[in-house]
This record gives sequence, C-alpha cells and structure tokens, in this order.
Amino acid sequence: MAGHYPFVHVDDVPPLDMDPRQGWSISDFRVIMDGRNGCSSTIFRGLFMPGAIHKKHRHDNCDEMYYVVRGHGLAGAGPDRVELFAGHYHYVPRGVEHWLINLSKTEPIEVYGIYDRAPSVEATGYVYTGDVTEADIRSPRTPSRERRHYVVHDDLVPIYKTSREKGWTQDYFNQPISRIHGATTTWMQGYFGPGTVHQKHAHENCEEVCYILKGHGLAGVGKHRVELHAGHFHYIRPGEEHWLVNLSKTDVLVAPGWYIGAGDLDETGYRHFGPVTAEDLGERTG
Repeated sequence: MAGHYPFVHVDDVPPLDMDPRQGWSISDFRVIMDGRNGCSSTIFRGLFMPGAIHKKHRHDNCDEMYYVVRGHGLAGAGPDRVELFAGHYHYVPRGVEHWLINLSKTEPIEVYGIYDRAPSVEATGYVYTGDVTEADIRSPRTPSRERRHYVVHDDLVPIYKTSREKGWTQDYFNQPISRIHGATTTWMQGYFGPGTVHQKHAHENCEEVCYILKGHGLAGVGKHRVELHAGHFHYIRPGEEHWLVNLSKTDVLVAPGWYIGAGDLDETGYRHFGPVTAEDLGERTG
C-alpha cells in the first residue's frame, strides 16, 4: 500500500488480530488506510457477526465517526443508547465512552469509519473501559431530542447547494456530518446518475478520502486513472487534482468520503480546473 498509489479495496486488506481482552470482540476489523498511505487519519471497516461487540472504550486523542452499511445494532455513547440501522452515521467526540453490539441473531452489521487525525489505531489514545452489561442492552433508548451525541440518517440529510459552473455536475451532494455537529472533518456524499461527472478540481486546505459505496466509476487522482467498484477507497493529498465519473449507463454511483481537517466544503479551499476530457476517459493506469 505505497503512499504514492492511493487506491485500496477493502477486500485486499487483511483483518487485524485485535485483543478481545481490550474489548475488541469484533468479528473482522480492517484498517483500510492510515499513516502508511500518507493519510493523517485511520480509515477502518468493522464487521460484527451476530452477537459480536466492541465493548466500552474511548479515544482520548481523536474523534470517531462511523456509518452503518448494513445491519441492526445498539450503540452507546456517553449516556445515549441508540439503535442503528443501515444508513445511520454516528459521531463520537474524543474522550466519550462508547460501544456497539450487533442485535441481530442472523445478520451481520458492517460499518465504515474514521479515527479523525489519528494516523494509526495506537495513536487514537484507545482506553478500554469495561463490559457492556445486560442493563446497558435493556436500558431505554434515548429519544432524539435528548441525545448528547449526533446520530444522523441518510434520509434526513439536506442537499448542499453547489455550483455546476465550478464542476459539480453530479445529481446532488450532501454533508451528513460537518461543523454544524461540532466536527472539524466533514463526512460528505456525492450521488452520480448514469454518465455524470465531478470535474477536475482540488482542495487546497484538506486531505480527502473518497470511497465507492455503490456503482462503478473512473477516478483520476494526479496521474492515476483507475476504475473503481463498491469497496474501493482512494486518498487525495491537499492540492492534488482529482475527478470522478460514473461509468454506468443505467446505475447510480454513490461516493461518500471525508474532507479531513475541514469542517465544511467552504473550508476545503476548493479550486475548479476544468472538464474531464475524452482522453482522460480513455486512459487506465491500474
């Protein structure tokens, strides 16, 4: 996973041997990107088979954000007790005790997440704080108006206004987690109809990690031109030119990711360079 080659598929990353004595009773935990790729943050995938759990812990050096790709779980964050389903984002500030358990007896729960500005798991300031008890699991669920920490569902995220003249030709763009939630890194998401494109651009003030949640695209990052499918992640350095095209004539491309170190799109230092050309679309470098 050389730092100059910024594309990684989750299936090509080996699971880590995490210590269950430190609360890591997760079925499969993978670090997709971290400081070894040149990234300031750690991007991870957690897979929880029925009954699996990440016990009570906190990260003293970083915020954590994660997204539920599939499944049904119960999350604790401070005093909050919230059931999560596919499409939920959870934002946990640094130092807040939290945990997650799969509530299903038959189906896994899968999450993608980020340890923000921690270049390794060790750098997060991980502290194991104890078991999740039956009382925790049976406790009343916290109403949304009483929650201390943000849980946001895809369906409730408003569209963020962008400019087609500056290359934003995808169908729409939103920011599930941003500075309005207290975060200093933005979790963003772009939706691309068949054949649509985000034109050549750069973000001068932040790193970006983008991943493919659904669909088939062609990404340009610097000199690279690579076809991507669901499960691919790519890393973009500050100021590096990049773009993304939906290659399908029938299906949507969903491409979320993070502006690391920018709490909103308007903090990223966005610069538009121009259209993606037919020559760009014809190139492949890997």
